[in-house]
Amino acid sequence: MTQLTLDIAERGAVPLEDRAVERPRSGHRHRLRSGLVWAVAVLIAAYAVSAVATNPAMRWDSIGKFLTAPIILQGLVTTLLITFLSAVIGLVGGLVIALMRMSANPLIKTIAVGYLGLFRAVPLLVQILIWYNLGTFFPELGFGIPFTDIGLYGDTNVLLSPLVACLIAIGLNQAAYMGEIIRGGLLSVQPGQVEAAIALGMTRAKAFRRVIAPQAAKSIIPPLGNDMINLLKATSLVSVVGVGDLMTRAQGIYASNYQVIPLLIVASIWYLVLTIIFTFVQGLLERRFAAGVAR
Repeated sequence: MTQLTLDIAERGAVPLEDRAVERPRSGHRHRLRSGLVWAVAVLIAAYAVSAVATNPAMRWDSIGKFLTAPIILQGLVTTLLITFLSAVIGLVGGLVIALMRMSANPLIKTIAVGYLGLFRAVPLLVQILIWYNLGTFFPELGFGIPFTDIGLYGDTNVLLSPLVACLIAIGLNQAAYMGEIIRGGLLSVQPGQVEAAIALGMTRAKAFRRVIAPQAAKSIIPPLGNDMINLLKATSLVSVVGVGDLMTRAQGIYASNYQVIPLLIVASIWYLVLTIIFTFVQGLLERRFAAGVAR
């Protein structure tokens, strides 16, 4: 043992006895550094909270007054409605785009790629404004027989109300992003799973529902949940066309009483609450589809 210790020392290594002494010192320094970092972080956070909470411009009385005001709650309901309907349009459209993107037909695949390129390239605000002002280009919308007067037409500005225009714009834009998320989840399933399901006598539709979809959901839900939160925040863009969402209601109030910051804090609190709820639901779905899978 003595000869072995001498050989290790000659090679520049630290003997076992010395290592046992050095480890507590290293751990002590690490704990000291961690404590200092935490102390600095707590001090900075306390200073920021104090600066905001004690600022007279915050008007906490106004925040408490408008947080549950009927007009704000009406805007909250509209925001949730836009989020839900746009998500439905995005999910259905995204599934279609994902299947078209994975198609072996070059024409169908090219159409899907063109759709993705167009809707992901144009900013969402621009898309909302285009749909809102579509009556400028097409005064009437409808269906009919070409080169005849036979058909059913209506005034574009009547058919495309501000709410409908925003739903179409956000839903179609959402479909482009959800399409890529769904495609990534479907590609994560091994092709042999489909072949095995068909060999067991399942149809392709049943194999997709019972085998592919549950496995793909584990890969789809995390990015899909993040995209849903982005969708919730993107609904604030509809305020530019006067849809009565949460942001529009807050803007209408502070335009009359000039309490800009308090009303923006009210809107931020509700967006924060909804984000927390969405994150909680996402966690439940992840645990549901990860049941029985080693994480």
